[in-house]
Amino acid sequence: MDRKKLPIGISDYKELIDEDYYYVDKTDFIRQIIEEGSKITLLPRPRRFGKTLNLSTLRYFFERTEGNIYRPLFNGKNIEQWKDFDRYQGKYPVILVTLKDCKGDTFEATLSQIKIQMQQEFARHRYLLNDELSELDRLWFNQVLMLQADEVMIQNSLLFLSGLLATHWGTPPLVLLDEYDTPIHVAFDKGYYDRMIGFMRNFMSLVFKDNTDIFRGIITGILRVSKESIFSGLNNIDVDTILELPMCTSFGFTQEETDQMLTDYLLDAQKDEVKNWYNGYLFGDQTVYNPWSVLSFINKGGVLAPYWVNTGSDVLLRHLLADGPSQIRMGVESLIQGEPIRSVINDKLAFPDLLSEASNIWSFMLFSGYLKATDPVKNNDDLMEYTLQVPNREVRTVFFTIIRSWINNGPVKNDRLELMLQALKEKNMPIFQRILNDFVVNTLSYYDTSGREPEKVYQAFLLGMLVSSGAYEVSSNRESGLGRYDILLRPRDLSLQGVIMELKLYDPVYDESVESVLDSALQQIEDKQYAATLRAAGVTDILKMAITFDGKRVWVKMA
Repeated sequence: MDRKKLPIGISDYKELIDEDYYYVDKTDFIRQIIEEGSKITLLPRPRRFGKTLNLSTLRYFFERTEGNIYRPLFNGKNIEQWKDFDRYQGKYPVILVTLKDCKGDTFEATLSQIKIQMQQEFARHRYLLNDELSELDRLWFNQVLMLQADEVMIQNSLLFLSGLLATHWGTPPLVLLDEYDTPIHVAFDKGYYDRMIGFMRNFMSLVFKDNTDIFRGIITGILRVSKESIFSGLNNIDVDTILELPMCTSFGFTQEETDQMLTDYLLDAQKDEVKNWYNGYLFGDQTVYNPWSVLSFINKGGVLAPYWVNTGSDVLLRHLLADGPSQIRMGVESLIQGEPIRSVINDKLAFPDLLSEASNIWSFMLFSGYLKATDPVKNNDDLMEYTLQVPNREVRTVFFTIIRSWINNGPVKNDRLELMLQALKEKNMPIFQRILNDFVVNTLSYYDTSGREPEKVYQAFLLGMLVSSGAYEVSSNRESGLGRYDILLRPRDLSLQGVIMELKLYDPVYDESVESVLDSALQQIEDKQYAATLRAAGVTDILKMAITFDGKRVWVKMA
């Protein structure tokens, strides 16, 4: 049978229905907004999870028009079964503004993009100029249309338009603000954060705070930016993050929805692979798939690839991983090895404070879609602590890519990494030690080697390099024999060489010599029988290595 076109990049509900694209029915979101939402509802979700399409769906459902022209768009959809369908459908004027493309190198450039968005929405309601407006209101409206409104007028524009619509229709409008935090992300990156926060605080609070001229307000974004900065004064806002139960399946695809789509496009045989690559996000108590990746996978005829991670910039994530506390990098090492970590999660973030605490960085990564959170427990400070994990294989590639970039973009390039791995294979310790020293001197500035646990810093650094090579299955801190090894490299071809590495700090004040520390590390490998795991797997060629270090000097010995 003929299969429908896939809605890749389609975020307008009317276009999707009119052009008969494949549609995963999310119209029950409309009911949830009325029955589970608040006067003002903020819905933070990761990018590419359907926020813009959902707001577009709300627009066409609620929007009041002459002749109720949008009613047929919902024929046969789930929302048609709602008992209050006729009470709400086509009954309200709607304001819909999206800020997802409002990005500029300066505040003025971004403000110009916001002006364009407001001009387009005012133009959509140009019929208001036929009303008996005051001379000042008419001038204001026309200045927005002509892109001549100043900053203060734009700050007040949503409030102004909502008042005109309420007067014209005799009914307060629904106000939809999509991707409100995009200009804030960009401003933080480009250095005009404080000015943008000041603008957005007024832009939003003027329309959403104590405004009787709106029916409901729905706001989407990626993060809940700190209430102290952006939402000050908005006491009537309800925030439903990915940790909350309401509307948890309205963004992303459920298992049932994904299975049906794969069946419809004759890709049933790859269900398990798709699950491994794109499943794993936890919204409320529901596990969901990344919709962009699933659609892209089907569109490419069943090719598994990191589609979502290639749709946006990870500059901020790289900055946080590189410049944040050293425990962040050690935590990433654990995460990419499949080991969970525990952290407090803060759902009210201010960008300048992201680097101040590790929990802020983990929180940013969770709400941005790079982690999933389970097992909430209130700690001794009455803060909620969660178990964090990488949701799927696609996201894991992000962390691998960042680790590779640290190595490849530094003074020591990837060919040196290959030489180091070749030296490891040939058991040439002088070459291995020399190249490792080069890596450490030129690249380890990302890490804090002067902290209380420098061994873990070196361990994370080595693991990052070795994992990025793909030559081994790499693990760390696992039980083997009579203890826990530091690093174990199991060859993917079991006939090849396996490696065990034991790391020790050399302290010139207390240790007799570097050689004595190296010998102690090698003896520990023997005494604790760390090689047992490799032998049990069928590896017979096992290289035992001691690595000791003092600051940024490294020594290596093999047995």
